[in-house]
Formats: sequence, structure tokens, C-alpha cells
Amino acid sequence: MKKILIAPNSFKGALTAEEVATAIETGLKASNIKAELIKFPIADGGDHTSYLLSKYLKGKMQKRAVKGAYLQNTEANYALINKGKTAIIEVAETSGFKSISGKLRSPVESSSFGLGELIKHNLEHGILDFVICLGGSATVDGGIGMLQALGMEFLDKNGKRTEGTAKNYKDLKSLSLDKLKNTVKDARFTVLCDVENKLLGEDGAAAVFGPQKGASPKDVKTLEAFLTHLDELTDVNIGKSLDAVIGGGAAGGLGAAFKVFLNAEMKKGAAYFFELTQIEEQLKEADWVITGEGSIDSQSLEGKAPVVLAQLAKKYKKPIIGLAGNIPLQIDKELQEHFLALLAIGNRPEDLDIAIKHTAENLTRTAKQLGLLLSY
Repeated sequence: MKKILIAPNSFKGALTAEEVATAIETGLKASNIKAELIKFPIADGGDHTSYLLSKYLKGKMQKRAVKGAYLQNTEANYALINKGKTAIIEVAETSGFKSISGKLRSPVESSSFGLGELIKHNLEHGILDFVICLGGSATVDGGIGMLQALGMEFLDKNGKRTEGTAKNYKDLKSLSLDKLKNTVKDARFTVLCDVENKLLGEDGAAAVFGPQKGASPKDVKTLEAFLTHLDELTDVNIGKSLDAVIGGGAAGGLGAAFKVFLNAEMKKGAAYFFELTQIEEQLKEADWVITGEGSIDSQSLEGKAPVVLAQLAKKYKKPIIGLAGNIPLQIDKELQEHFLALLAIGNRPEDLDIAIKHTAENLTRTAKQLGLLLSY
């Protein structure tokens, strides 16, 4: 009997990866295909990564009250694996769109303080190893909220301690790392990051990601000036540049903050997920692979889970089919080379919000047709 590996990513805003896998499984079963169906939902450092890793690695999910992206109270889910010795934290849970229920305000008002709170809580309970998933951030604070929660202090022109924010950046004249170093002295951080944007400039955190998080043109200028000032302060005080970090612009500058101040190791999210979960063992046994994501396009080539999975499938000469809500009208040649076929699941013209509500039905219908084809 043939084996079909069902390994989709989440359809953001519609279904979790597990729900997508179930919808595809339902459709394949409806086709009466004679095959063993193996569900293996995947992630790449975005939403739901901690849950899936906890599931595959026999960990436990935990909850903790922290401050959200606009410093409102929120509850963050995170995972403990490795017999409780490693914490997996998604920025989306503490300082992301989930923490604000998708209701955007100006990112000038945003803070990653809650992320620092959650890291500190785990440190106080003896956990020293951290996997930080940067996807889904709603902040552009250069990581200073997190760093201040962990003990970093900003000083004004008189040498007095002051709270550092994007609003009052002109008052920040120096920084002190003594308390921060003491708090994280034995901690080890692995950061999952798929973008290569640096902190500053036209491809930086403010210009590229700011508008996605609600920034007006005026906000973008303010955030760029703030991040530039932060970079200058860092260079003067510790002799390192935040803007030199590849991927430093990720999650509103958290990538740079983790690398420079916390000596984090930067990893590609999907590749790291596949390594930890040993998905290659599943690929070796499969005859067909079906993956998917909300959108599979040229941006997916930058390390999105379906493309990284397709690269592994190619290694073992396994045919792979990609399902998505959005497939480009003109499919990029390089993208097409990764997949035997890319199929859009929509069945009629409709507004995006309506299409999102129909995601499960559309996946099931498409999977049934695919099952009929594979059974021929």
C-alpha cells in the first residue's frame, strides 16, 4: 500500500497546520484512495511552532500572563521540551498579533517587554536554553522592551535611569548592561529567523515591516530615527553594530537585539524544525508528499516551510504537491521546479475574508480530487 505524507504549514488567519492536515486527510479519504495517510503538520518559526514541537518532542505546553505588544495584559502559551530544560517561545504569543487580537495601533507605541518577562520567568525557574520563534511580531522597538525586562538600563544626559522607548529616544544618552548580563549570564538562545533584512534602511525593520504593523509614513520616519539612534548607542557603548546583523530587522529589530546583546545563534526556522522533528525519516518512507500554506509564491523561496520540505523531498526523489489559497498567475520557474504541481484551492471568485472562512471546505474538496487523480 502506498504511503502519502500530509505535511502542511498553517494557513495564516484561517487554519492551524493540524487543521489543514485534517482537512486534506478528509478529502483523500473521501476519494477512497487505497493508501496509508500519515499526518505530519509542520512549522517554520511562526505561529504554532511551539505547540507542534512540544507534540513531536513529548514536551508540555505552559501559560503565563505577560504584557502584550501594547503593554496590555495577555496570556502567552509556550512549550517546555528536553525534560523541561528548554523553553520554546513564540514572539507572536507575547508581543505579536495574537497578543493584540489583530487590532493594530501605531508600532511607535509597541514594546517587546512581555517577551523579556517570559524569558525572565523561565530563567528564574532554572531554564537556561531557549528557542525563540520570531514570526508574527507586532512590534518595532529594536528589542529594547525585552532587554529592559531582563535588566538593561538606559541613562539620560544626567546619568539617571530612564525608560527607553521609540517615543523618547532623543533622551537616551547611554546604556548599562550590568544587570542584563547578570540575569542572562548562563542562558543560551537559538533564534528562528527566515528573513535577511538588516535593521536600518529601505529594506530595514521600519521601512519594510513597519507598515505591515500599522505604521504611517510619519511613524516609519520616527521608527527609523529611533533605531538609528539605538544602533549608534550600541556602537558607542559596546563597540557592536545592530545594523551589521543579517536578519537583524526581523520582528522589529529583535533579531539584532538577540544577536548583539544575548549572543544568540540564528537559525532558519523550517530547517531547524525539520531537524528537531526528524521529518526526513517520514519522507524516506513516503510515496507521495502533500504540503500547503496560505500562499505559495516567490517569497516562499526565502525559507518558507513548504519549499524547504520540497527541497528535502527532492533529495529523496519523492514527488510533492503544494496546495495553497494563493498561487501566482505566473509561477516563478524556480518555485515550480520544487513541486510536481502547485494547486490553488479556491473554487470561485470571492472576497478574501469569505475565502478564508471556506478554507477547510476548499482544502477537502481539492484533496478529494487529488486523491481521485492519484488513484487512477
